[in-house]
This record gives sequence, structure tokens and C-alpha cells, in this order.
Amino acid sequence: MSLVSITRTNNGIKTGLIEAISLIGGIEKYISRTDKIMLKPNLNGTEGLTNIELTESLIQLLLDFGAKKIVIAESTFGNAQITDMCFEKSGYSSLAKKYGIGIINLNKSEIAEVKVAKPLITDKLKIAKEVFEVDKIINLPVMKVHYATAITLAMKNLKGLLVGNEKKRFHELGLDKAIVDLNNTITPALNIIDCTACMERMGPRGGDIVNLNLLLAGENCAEVDYVGCLIMQHTLDDVKYLKMYIEQNNIDINAIKVVGESIDSVKYPFKKAQMDITVPTQVKIHNINACSACMNALLLSFQFLEKGFEENADIYLGAKYSKKEIAEGLKISFGNCCFYDMDFDIKIKGCPPYPFDLKAEMEKRNG
Repeated sequence: MSLVSITRTNNGIKTGLIEAISLIGGIEKYISRTDKIMLKPNLNGTEGLTNIELTESLIQLLLDFGAKKIVIAESTFGNAQITDMCFEKSGYSSLAKKYGIGIINLNKSEIAEVKVAKPLITDKLKIAKEVFEVDKIINLPVMKVHYATAITLAMKNLKGLLVGNEKKRFHELGLDKAIVDLNNTITPALNIIDCTACMERMGPRGGDIVNLNLLLAGENCAEVDYVGCLIMQHTLDDVKYLKMYIEQNNIDINAIKVVGESIDSVKYPFKKAQMDITVPTQVKIHNINACSACMNALLLSFQFLEKGFEENADIYLGAKYSKKEIAEGLKISFGNCCFYDMDFDIKIKGCPPYPFDLKAEMEKRNG
């Protein structure tokens, strides 16, 4: 029987962490003193980050246990410069210096191309080589809703181990299936979900903070995510990658034993990702049965536009359009569903598209 713990942090994050790990067998069950350990927090931007107090408490716990080799590693959205900025602004650079441990910007890493176990959509993945230079990974995600995948917890946090254009390629391939392939290839030793300051209404950035003051811990990413999903009052049908992984790997969700707090005592109805920002006035959106992930990706893309639109534009997403439905001005297709037999000026691929792609294409056009 698999164990997933739920603990409160009202008496301190370190107290909650020690209890969470003790309830599932203790730290010695998951690491040895000779292991080189990689801590993988979520440091995507400047909000909704893994609580630095949680990471520091874990470092202290590992050092007290006798671990000698610990590194913090992450690759944020964008480039290596953005990751360095996140390290500095979040305080993680100072944290690493305080304890004399390494901090690795995986956006600067060399690529290790690895075969995918049980591939759904890709045979190979490009992962930072440092991932294969450690013995154990401890995964430290934050509980958040997500514009494209409904929620982001332990499974999706591993996307930060990808390098090069691999994150963008995940969107082009189909994000949900690609996340399954990643989790069939990389397996953390331990997952601790930070539910101290969660995010609802939008994510992974720009949402509203919800202070649940909880920690979730467990060995299996999908099992911990399933418990997290229930706490957020989402269903498996809401979270496609989680449902696919559970079905592909024959996980018996009824065999998951929750220890510590009960799900019913801590559950909270997270507002699903909803984009309520204003669409640029020059833009008209044409939507025929587009999924919410694609629509949210489009609306999130508008946030990254610095110059906006210098001309009127019609953006099409969802089902195929006939030529007579296409406007005369700037024509943009968004997502993989409306690509065929159409003469668009700009085609933004992806399922859903990578939010920076529209920005890049508009900058090319506007100079």
C-alpha cells in the first residue's frame, strides 16, 4: 500500500516537514548518507515559488541526517539569464551560499538525450546532464492551477529538468502526453508538495494566493498528485496527464493510504484557471470549439507582448475554417487544430502553443 502524508505547518514549516516525512517512513527510507541529492524546487518567476523556508528546512534535515552532497537545480521559463535572476530575487542563491551547497542553472546545462520508457508521443527527451550525475532527486513543487493542464504539482514540476527548446517542443507535441513520457523516464526519490501558499484562478503565474499551510509527501509523483488533485477539488477528468499516467501504469488509486490529516479536513475548492484580462483592442478572436488550454494560452500570450499589435489582427483557434470565413487583414492561426488548407500570415503551433511564440512572431513582423 502506498503512503501519502498530509501535514499542517501551523506549528512551523520544519515541524510540518519532519512530520510529513516521518509518516511515510522517515528520510532514511528514501536516501542514504552517501547519495548526491538534487533538490528541484519550482522557481518560475517571482510568485508562486517553493517556499524558501521549506527548502531550507529540508536542507537542514538532510545535513542533520548526514548527507554530504546536496545541490539545488532549476530551469525557469525563458533563458539562463531569467533563471539566474530568479535565483537571486527568490533568495535561493543566498540560501545555497549559506549552507555551502551548489545551485545549478539548468538552462546552462549540456543536453543528455535519453530514451523514453513506454513512449506515448516522443521516443527521446533532452534532459540536463546533471540529472544523471546525482543519485536521488527530491521534488519540491507548489500547488497551483495551470492555464494548460488544469493543475501543476509534482509530475509537471519535472518539466524544469528539460533543456534547450525541449519545453517548447512539449507544447508542440501535446503537453499532457509529453508530461507522461517525462514521468515514465525520470523518477524522484521523494516528492514534497508545498501547499503553504498555493495559487488559484490562474497559474503558473498571475493567480491569487491561497494559504492552505499544508505539506504533502510521498514517493510516487502520480499518487501524490492524485491526493493533491482531490484536495483542490478537481477530478481526474480535469487533469488529463495524471489520468493517462495512472491508466498507463495501472496505478490502483484505491490502494493509496493517506496518513496525517484527512483529505476531507483540508480540501479547498480551487478556482480553475480563468483568463479575465482584456484582449488587445486591435484583435478579434475567432473560436470554434477550442479547448480551454488553447484559449488560456492565447490570452496568457497577450501578457508577454511588449509592443502589442501595430495593426488589426484576426486570430483563429479551434476547428478548421473555410476560406470564406478568413478575414482580409493580418491572419493568425493559434494551436494545431486550425492549421490545414488555410492561408494564414502567422501560424503558431502547439497543443497548446508556448505562450512566448506569439511574442516572437509579432516581434519579427514589427521589427
